[in-house]
Amino acid sequence: MKTEIVTMAALLAAMLALSSQARTPQDRVPQQPAASLILAQGRGEATCKLEERNVPQGTTYCKEGFVVRCTPRGTWEKTGKGC
Repeated sequence: MKTEIVTMAALLAAMLALSSQARTPQDRVPQQPAASLILAQGRGEATCKLEERNVPQGTTYCKEGFVVRCTPRGTWEKTGKGC
């Protein structure tokens, strides 16, 4: 009985080893380096200069009667809305 278990375990291990080696390169799932590309392309958080300090993008304030907003490029943009 013990010999049969050892034989079956050896056969199962051999089958698993052969089936993993028999796969062609086309069957293997390619690793995608996209995550590292996304990190390399990240812009980070842009800031705009406002009275000697940096404020985050999306910040708004009233200038010359109009609302201006800090853009993701780090520049101020007039929204056209009055304040």
